[in-house]
Amino acid sequence: MKEQYIKLFSFLLGLTFIISAVIFTFTNTYKNEKKKMIKEDKEIADEIGDVYKTFYSTEKELSEFRDNYYKKLENFTVFYSDMPSQYKSMIDDLNKYMEYVTTSEDISSYLKAKCTKKYSASSANEKCNAYYINLEKTINSFIEDVKFFNSKIDEYNEWIVEENKSVIATVKYKPLEQFKNEKYTDYVDLNKDGTYLGMNSD
Repeated sequence: MKEQYIKLFSFLLGLTFIISAVIFTFTNTYKNEKKKMIKEDKEIADEIGDVYKTFYSTEKELSEFRDNYYKKLENFTVFYSDMPSQYKSMIDDLNKYMEYVTTSEDISSYLKAKCTKKYSASSANEKCNAYYINLEKTINSFIEDVKFFNSKIDEYNEWIVEENKSVIATVKYKPLEQFKNEKYTDYVDLNKDGTYLGMNSD
């Protein structure tokens, strides 16, 4: 009988050691995985911060360029008769504008890949949110600005039909072509919040 108790005790003691070892191994693995995840999150957060600096710098340049573009656009649309002389400059500006948008999108491709989850570092989440807002606004504003420019070209082309028919017309005006925007044709909602920032050209 005593021998059976000793065997049972030994079995229970061995089982306790095995369970303790399993728990210890599991806990240790969990802690190591958590540390690894936090370290990886921090590394990604640092990379997100570095890329965002470059992205933000390009966006700042674009904002300044856009301000100047709007000033030129105001002059361009004052008198139909002046539009042909300013047309090439405006088309050049729109091509430059599109280059800025493309550059912003290319620079932020890393952010697009990494900003699909929440990070333990709040700074990374803030940069990701800012990236979504800024790029969404940039693309949608560009689409809006091109649409507005092309609507003014349409108005001009309608105007020249009557102007060229006029018996007192001293200048024959030629129609102008719309700006071709084949790259950015659809509005974007990058953060999937149901709104399209930049659609009304802030």
